[in-house]
This record gives sequence, structure tokens and C-alpha cells, in this order.
Amino acid sequence: MKKYFFLLVVLGGLFITFRIYKIDGTSMNYGLVDGDIVISTHFYDTIERGDLLVIRHPLDPKQRLYIKRCAALPGDRYFEQGRMFYLQIEGNSKKTETLGRQYGLTLVKRTEGYFIKEPYAKYYGVVHDWGLRVPRVLTSLPLTTVAPQHYLVLGDFRDNSADSRFFGAVPKKWVMSKVIVIVKRPRSWRELLKIKEAD
Repeated sequence: MKKYFFLLVVLGGLFITFRIYKIDGTSMNYGLVDGDIVISTHFYDTIERGDLLVIRHPLDPKQRLYIKRCAALPGDRYFEQGRMFYLQIEGNSKKTETLGRQYGLTLVKRTEGYFIKEPYAKYYGVVHDWGLRVPRVLTSLPLTTVAPQHYLVLGDFRDNSADSRFFGAVPKKWVMSKVIVIVKRPRSWRELLKIKEAD
């Protein structure tokens, strides 16, 4: 009896600590596609730029959970122009310039200082489909500073993702968990060609 009780306690602890989700949709193509599995945890110390977050979508009447990439932290400044995302780290032009030059990222200088152009494209395979006609909110955003305790989240398939460009940076209470493991199912090139990128 003690053995089963111990097993139940362990399983309960794992359930509280970790969650398993199956990817459904195209907003994270092609790093994550339909059928891939992610494991996330409720217990994490920090959220960093580039982290995959499980969030509660504020505009979804079914209150489903979505997986998006953290694109900007509290205090970061960003804007979007011509579908391109630009980021200024902590609102600090000098820090942004130093980081950009150190890692060979594309820098753009404006009157507000230096911004990194598409900082996640180099590492996470951000995708654009220039053949898609997309709403203006996906092509242009004004210069904005992320509020305290908020996180800007974006899909990796930038032209077909319901994310912070529609509903703003999400408060920390909407972040349900942080992805720690990705299990990609086997896929073929032909299968990827058949993915419907937009409805």
C-alpha cells in the first residue's frame, strides 16, 4: 500500500510541476509544427528573451492556451516596420549596439538610438511568407515600451500568428508555464510542403 501511495505522490508532484502539450496550428512554423510535443514547467526563476511561453490567450473565448516566443521583456522598446521586428534592449541604445556588434546582429539607428533588426531570426528560424496578404497590425507597430511585469510574445511564423501585435504585451499572470523540452516528431520534406500556412 505504501508503494502505491508513494507512486501517487510522485505522479501528483510531476503533474503539478510539469505539463505536456501537443502543438496544434501553424503560428510557430517551422520550428514547431502540428504534432510536436513540448514539456513545460510552472516553476521557473526568470523569463528571458527567446523563451517559449505557454500563455492564456486573452481574446480566445474558449480560453485555450497558446505557445509563443518571448520577444521583449519589461523595459525593452520595440517597433515593427514592413513586417520586420526591431528591439532595443532595456530601452538602452548603447547596450543594444554593444550586443548587436558582439553577436553579428543587424543594427538600425534611429533618432531613439540603436535597435536590433529581427533579433530572433538568426537563432530560431523566424518565418515570413511574403505572398500572404496580412492585416496592417502584422506589418507595422509604433515605438512602444514594454510595461513592468509584462512580456511581448510573438509567433515564429510572423505572418500568421495571433500574438501581442493583436492584444498587447501579456501580464505575468497570463504566463502559465515555460517550455523546457521540445520533442519533434519525425517529418519529411514533402509533409512540410503540404502544411496549410493560412486559412
